[in-house]
Amino acid sequence: MIRFLALAPLLAVWASGATLPDPRGGELRVAIKAEPRSLDPLLVTDEPSQALRYLTGGVLIRMNRQTQRPEPALAERWSVSRDGKKIVFQLRGGLRFSDGTLCGARDVEAALARVLDPKTVSPAADAFRAAFVGARVERTGDRGITLSFDRPVPGFERYFDEISITGAGGIRTSAGPFYLAEHTPGVGLTLARNPHYWKRDAAGRPLPYLERVRLEVIQNRDVELLRFRKGELDLMNALDAETFDRLRTEMPGSAQDIGQSLDLEQLWFNQSGRGRMAEHKRTWFRSREFRLGVSAAIAREDLARVVYRGHARPAYGPVSPANQFWFHGGLGAPRTGTEAALAHFRKAGFRLVGNTL
Repeated sequence: MIRFLALAPLLAVWASGATLPDPRGGELRVAIKAEPRSLDPLLVTDEPSQALRYLTGGVLIRMNRQTQRPEPALAERWSVSRDGKKIVFQLRGGLRFSDGTLCGARDVEAALARVLDPKTVSPAADAFRAAFVGARVERTGDRGITLSFDRPVPGFERYFDEISITGAGGIRTSAGPFYLAEHTPGVGLTLARNPHYWKRDAAGRPLPYLERVRLEVIQNRDVELLRFRKGELDLMNALDAETFDRLRTEMPGSAQDIGQSLDLEQLWFNQSGRGRMAEHKRTWFRSREFRLGVSAAIAREDLARVVYRGHARPAYGPVSPANQFWFHGGLGAPRTGTEAALAHFRKAGFRLVGNTL
């Protein structure tokens, strides 16, 4: 699908590169759909918690969301051994958490130890342990960290983008651009600028520019849209196609198409043996040809045109075409449509009698 963004006029001017007297200061007001399930950045399982982790997370390596390339963050550089089984990180000098306490190799070691602990159950931690099999962490002085593991890991940088390094107070003592300053459950969260954040802009001014980010819990999209129109919210993320078209007409310049998303709309078959489905039906879903037949029968082009109003692109695998690292454009698209679907179903042992399969 395509990712949409709605932003207030001032933010649109800012994003366009227009000159402002002083970019620093101010507050960004954004809606989140629900209360974050966890304030622990290592236990993130939902979208609001992901947004919170991204805004507060001090990570060794940050994946640039636009270029999809890794960039140095808390680690100013890293090197990989010739056999691909060891990564040596060198931290920046003078790193501090938002409360002013030092941030160093000991904090990174503690964070990685939690990630590697099987008791830490979360998508990020589970994926990290599955990738870095047999991982061992070694600290070298105040700024050196070595991670050794049993086998090379392709695209290893992406795993570190989700591992936040925090102080004793969790995200209230962040090494990222913002820290949690206030939290009213069910109402919202206020993030304040980290005065000790390491990053600077091209002119040497400290980042981030914003003083605060206000995340307001608004579960109703109509209420969110109303507040955006009234100027009470500055940003709406991940608009549906209908809302995007409405805003583009009613508030020209406020709705931005920022291109294909890394996310996909997918249909999953649950093949759990504990289900109540009859065994002969369960065998259908175990059949590769049956699953290919169902896939071929889905009119992706029609869904993109009608449901998403032309703001989506057909996808034929588990990786979005926008994913520059994993997507292989040379594979081509499989044959789809009624005849292609029936061919797969026949191979699976089905036959068409009238209009019934």
